[in-house]
Amino acid sequence: MLFFTAWGFLVWLIATLIFRTSGQFFFHPENSLALVLMFVAAVPLIAGVMYPIYAWKKVSPTERPLAAIYAIMPALVLDVFSVLWFPSVFPNLPATTSVAFAAWLLWGYFLILLTALVPPQVLVDKSSTDIG
Repeated sequence: MLFFTAWGFLVWLIATLIFRTSGQFFFHPENSLALVLMFVAAVPLIAGVMYPIYAWKKVSPTERPLAAIYAIMPALVLDVFSVLWFPSVFPNLPATTSVAFAAWLLWGYFLILLTALVPPQVLVDKSSTDIG
């Protein structure tokens, strides 16, 4: 599980650097549609990152919850400080975006945990399971 801790730290670092340098292009809490789109865009982004990593590392469905927990642990700890000192860590974002940003972080952590519980094939063709 050390891999997932390192992976989680790397993803946190890259995301933090992106938002530190270009966050003003992503977060506009005064624009409800843009904010909703940020939350919606996180779903395929996180699924597109986590499911292939599970497959690449051959993580069984029963091991996925632990892998997901290890993956988010570094970010959960480090984001305490990035949110606490938001104006210093993200100078390109107005302080008023800190709440939306923190909510988006929580949403992302939830989605990562969800990938551990929901198999990638959540939509099953019902007609193939019908008898008769």
